[in-house]
Amino acid sequence: TNSFIARLTELPKFNKAMEDWNDLSEAQQTWAKAQAHFKEASQNLQRHARQTADAHGFGNAYNATQLDDDNSIASTIADMNIKHAETLEAFSELSQSNHATQSKNLALENEVATLKAQLQQLQIHSANASIGPPPTTPHKTYIQPAPQY
Repeated sequence: TNSFIARLTELPKFNKAMEDWNDLSEAQQTWAKAQAHFKEASQNLQRHARQTADAHGFGNAYNATQLDDDNSIASTIADMNIKHAETLEAFSELSQSNHATQSKNLALENEVATLKAQLQQLQIHSANASIGPPPTTPHKTYIQPAPQY
């Protein structure tokens, strides 16, 4: 809505409509109301221009410029719709990216928990291995001397 309004502020013929729009509370300044408000303002301007042109004998000249005004507003609305669609697409992509990141984080948290459990088991095993079984005394082997003849 803001860029639509910004574009209309560049058109002097909408000065009165902009003043009326700015008198509305922020809660009343919705996209739907903006479309209706400025469409009505455009129609009023066209009606006034047609009456003025007809009164001075320039009705055909007015009709030549009417299409440009209609196209300008239609183009502005079309641009706003495109920007709105692009914004929705960007939010969708961000949401998907966020979901993927959360899934990766969960997988990493699970892997860290598994590694901690494995490390704890290795530490217990290592502690037991350093204690080991009690030492034993080596057996002496008796070697019989060779007979002498």
